[in-house]
Amino acid sequence: MKKIFAFIVAVSPLTAFAQIAPVLDVNDVTVRALSFGDTVIYILVALAVIFIVYNVVFYLIKPNDSAERTTAGLNILWGIVGLFIIVSIWGLVNIFTNSVATVPTDENLPNLGMNPGVGGIPANAVPIVK
Repeated sequence: MKKIFAFIVAVSPLTAFAQIAPVLDVNDVTVRALSFGDTVIYILVALAVIFIVYNVVFYLIKPNDSAERTTAGLNILWGIVGLFIIVSIWGLVNIFTNSVATVPTDENLPNLGMNPGVGGIPANAVPIVK
């Protein structure tokens, strides 16, 4: 019971800042999704580094047992490969999001309407795509 109470006291400052702003447009949704994705990536990178360090320590403290040392060495290798994959995918996602990023603007879109003189198309002259 004391542990639960201590946890609630420790987490209570976090709940004070847990107010969520309303979603007003697509950019707000994008920012929230990217923020959530970045948090997940940070956690995965931290877990991968902890996994690698744990296996390096295990590799160093078992100098005589060749089977466990080989297993720890393979775990180090796969941990590095996993870390590389996580960071690579994170980089590709950032490249993609930066290449299709939108910038909010107050500029009005032109309303060409039905006047063919300024580029509009009358409703009865819309081409039919077959």
